Amino acid sequence: MQTIDEIRRTGEPTASEGRAVKPTPDSAELERGEKGEVGERAEDQAEGGRKGMRFWLIYLSLLLATFEAAVEQTALSTALPTIADDLHSTSPSWVANSFMIASTAAIPWSGGLAYIFGRRPVMLAGLGLFSLGSIVGGAAKNMTTMLAGRGIQGAGAGVIFAIVEIILSDLVPLSERGLYQAGFSATWSFASATGPLIGGAFASFDYRWLFWINPIMSLPIALCCVWVMKLKGPEDDMREKLAKMDWIGNLVFIPSMSVLILGIVWGGVDHPWRSAHVLATIVCGAAGLVAWFFIEKHWVKHPTVPFAAILNKTSLIGFVTTFLHGIVTMCVYYLWPAYFQSAKAASTIRSAVDFLPVVGLVSPVAVITGFSTNYLQAYKPQNIVGFVLLTVGVGLLALTTEATSTAGWVLIPMVVALGIGVIYAATVFPVLAPLPPDLAGQALAFQMLVRTFGMVLGTSIGLTVITNGLGKHLPQAYLDMVPDGVAGAYSSIPLIRTLEEPLKTEVRHAFAQALRIVWLVMVPFAGLALILSFFMDALPLNTAKDENFGVKQKKGGSPDDVEKADVPPAVASEDAQLYPTVSIAEATVRMA
Repeated sequence: MQTIDEIRRTGEPTASEGRAVKPTPDSAELERGEKGEVGERAEDQAEGGRKGMRFWLIYLSLLLATFEAAVEQTALSTALPTIADDLHSTSPSWVANSFMIASTAAIPWSGGLAYIFGRRPVMLAGLGLFSLGSIVGGAAKNMTTMLAGRGIQGAGAGVIFAIVEIILSDLVPLSERGLYQAGFSATWSFASATGPLIGGAFASFDYRWLFWINPIMSLPIALCCVWVMKLKGPEDDMREKLAKMDWIGNLVFIPSMSVLILGIVWGGVDHPWRSAHVLATIVCGAAGLVAWFFIEKHWVKHPTVPFAAILNKTSLIGFVTTFLHGIVTMCVYYLWPAYFQSAKAASTIRSAVDFLPVVGLVSPVAVITGFSTNYLQAYKPQNIVGFVLLTVGVGLLALTTEATSTAGWVLIPMVVALGIGVIYAATVFPVLAPLPPDLAGQALAFQMLVRTFGMVLGTSIGLTVITNGLGKHLPQAYLDMVPDGVAGAYSSIPLIRTLEEPLKTEVRHAFAQALRIVWLVMVPFAGLALILSFFMDALPLNTAKDENFGVKQKKGGSPDDVEKADVPPAVASEDAQLYPTVSIAEATVRMA
């Protein structure tokens, strides 16, 4: 009987249909009873598909690395006004944007370096950069030093984001990944959701500990990498390895993306939207990204963009919806806590506590989504339901005002939190389902790139929209009190609690109205993702993984030294071409 994965891999019927089927190397070895790696994996299967101790230690270290890097993306959302006030900055968005831009820029480099030098050295480099940037940021006495530290920190985080997903794809086939992806999705979503709470707690006494705690957390992860994470690596010589790097593409992508973000941040704040400064930067940045795509397609021998993946409809939809989810999610994470500090005139720590209804839902829902995907071996329903919740939920946020009751601001954001949690875990499956295992690492690195780029835009768009809205709604008496007027309005949020009535109520109302515009702007992004999710194909999940990377096996092959697999691994495609796909109905007929 032919499995669905074999049908998708070969596109050929079984021998029972009258055609000879050439046995794969795996099946041939099993038939001969050889005691190679495949034979040992078959024995592992007989033992129940359990994972060894090394596997779990590696998995735990990946979760911890994901947590500390993801926390830094959102922890500053509640601490940002405090940092801007302490360092006398009127452009607080760059504290977030410098991290996100550097993170986005590092992801394609880390994907290429992982294939050149192997997974462990790149993981250690990411932890080192993240710790160094944290030390610089924690010691910063001015905004220039802070931005430098955040940039270095973001580069390290970008490496971590990409490499942990790549290592997971090396260790676990897609058919099993729902269980393990649930842990990653839960960690990512829990870290992102608790970031504002952690940031508020530290900002209430000393925000610098948000940075200094990171090297302490990175140390045990690095030790685990050195002692336990003994992974396979490429055996090419250094010249061949360096030739596989996408030097030209990355050097075009990074400045193009930075210029585009600069134009968005400038718009309506430092310069009018129709000014030459804004239009020129946005047009040049967008043109640079278009040029980058064509350079990747026609000039680069080893491109960052996995064209075999984006030419597949379902994978492409997965990338686009991941990008749109990143925009909406980061906007919510940065500006919903700001609602409590501004419209509700809450303290920093109180705003973090009020954010708990979102924190309490995102992570468990991500776990449930991962388990449901693994149990049902299906992913399309989860994507559709998740984007319905995200679209409706972000629209409901527009109903909140400065007078919204406690029950209102507790219950209303729960809908968008459900959507965020579902989609955190769901979009990886349409990306990977149509692809062979040897494309998984590149596809995951690119998915992390588009997610992080979406987060950069989400932060920039959100802060730009609210600043423009405040320019229309804030009373002039308040703007006269704020250094730099409208440009410094967001940084002035801590000032609201000290105002006298009726000015205090007027300012709270202005912030609530500006935030309402932000949520309405986010609705089309979530709605577009919902429409696209209906067009993804419902494909079976692969049971194979890339055997070129993974846990090294010691001589003797003890259960603790090699990760167990439920089925013999598929042979990686040398050309990295897409497997032929068939419908579930056709696969069922062939299996019968």
